[in-house]
Amino acid sequence: MAATTCTNCGETCSADDLFCESCGYDFITGSLPSATDSSIPSPPSGANSSGPADVDSKASSTADLPPVPSLVDVATGDIPRVLIQIGLDRDFFAAMVTEGEVSLPDPAPVDQQLELFGDELHIGRTSDSRGVHPNVDVEALTGDPAVSTKHAVLRVANDGSFTVTDVGSTNGTFVDDYSGEPITQGVPVTLKSDSSVFVGAWTKLTVTPG
Repeated sequence: MAATTCTNCGETCSADDLFCESCGYDFITGSLPSATDSSIPSPPSGANSSGPADVDSKASSTADLPPVPSLVDVATGDIPRVLIQIGLDRDFFAAMVTEGEVSLPDPAPVDQQLELFGDELHIGRTSDSRGVHPNVDVEALTGDPAVSTKHAVLRVANDGSFTVTDVGSTNGTFVDDYSGEPITQGVPVTLKSDSSVFVGAWTKLTVTPG
């Protein structure tokens, strides 16, 4: 894969990256994240980009989160088994993205069903430089570049019900209805049996107990 150099800090990046992992410089808009984004190591300046971007905001909301748990391959004891259907949703993309900001992948990724184990599952994208390896790596599964590194957390209650909590994502997390406002960051939202969770620019997740 070809490499490029960040014009802001000189860090080597992949030619496919939308922003610099080191300083947060946005290659599309030519801007740095706002000064309130403490998750980027270098001193930020300038305005946020208007379109989808992967720069985690409100990092203080994730400061008290426990480390991302390791994925359990085999169910043991009382560890909950969770099935997650994940794929591309064109209607969500049309509602969220202005023409020219990002494009749908062609060919489109095939919907996948994940079988995971645990009572707390993290949704986001892998960042080796930040040591983040979520249970559900949305970018790897759907190619969605607008999902934050630490985006949301799914939790399973003792009665088998699910909640989803936005942990400080840039572009928000929507439950069922993406025509209004995203869910409030840091506040768990209970999912119904037929609820859909929308993240990033085009990703839809449907969660059911295993």
